[in-house]
Amino acid sequence: MSDPVNSSAASTDAQTPLSSDGALAPVGADTATGNLNADGSVMVDPNTGLAVDASATTQSNGMLDGFVGLPVIEQVDRAGVVGWVLAAMALIGLVVFFYKLVGFLRRGVFADGFVKDVERHLSSGDEEQAAEVLARRRHPAARIGLSGMTLPVSSADDREAASDLIAARARKEIDGLNGGLRIMSAIAVLSPLLGLLGTVMGMIEAFQRMEGAGSRIDPSVLSGGIWLALLTTAIGLVVAIPATAFHMWMQGVISRAAATMEDVCTLVVNRGELAQKALHRVSNVSELRHAAE
Repeated sequence: MSDPVNSSAASTDAQTPLSSDGALAPVGADTATGNLNADGSVMVDPNTGLAVDASATTQSNGMLDGFVGLPVIEQVDRAGVVGWVLAAMALIGLVVFFYKLVGFLRRGVFADGFVKDVERHLSSGDEEQAAEVLARRRHPAARIGLSGMTLPVSSADDREAASDLIAARARKEIDGLNGGLRIMSAIAVLSPLLGLLGTVMGMIEAFQRMEGAGSRIDPSVLSGGIWLALLTTAIGLVVAIPATAFHMWMQGVISRAAATMEDVCTLVVNRGELAQKALHRVSNVSELRHAAE
């Protein structure tokens, strides 16, 4: 006959694992290396008093990390062909953005405060000072205005001809500023659509695997296929959001530059009238002074 006491002790030892220091571990604890702390004691959940399953913790952290938990290259590679196409579009978008930024800086489109100085000089009839202000600026409006200063504007026909010529030059400048803008617009529009296409293709592939598995369906196969499919949508949005922001910002810069061109062209074409109004104001002031005397 077996000793009930010894049998009970053996059963208790089998059910209650020991930590590396010989202390009794909580019921349900696993003595695997992954469930032990650095000092050899079993990891215990402070809320439940039970041992922590290290494998479950690792899986939970992996799911928590999600999209940002993996390196960018690995994410793109897992997304397949669509992921690499989106990565190429992102690279092209960055190149276009920095190219346009450098172009804007070289053209001086952010420095448009000279318009008030030009208006002040033309209103006082000082065309030489106005031309000097325009010559010191790199803004497209300054170049257009400086070329328009050489055109005659004494009559209505002269002003109309000068206005048409200046408008044609302004359109060329605006076309130059718009260069590359369509590329950024295409990236902003197409990248989320490509991401959605990759997601649909990935979902189709995941369900095809489930169909092939028959009755031996593994939920992990479906879940893994779904998150890989959704990965392309995430990459597409990551590409589309900054591309849309850059496109809107560049459109705003170009619109402001076009408005500055319009203001300068109006001043240059009507500089004769501005000078006449200035002379008229001066004569009125002189008459008032004489009348006061």
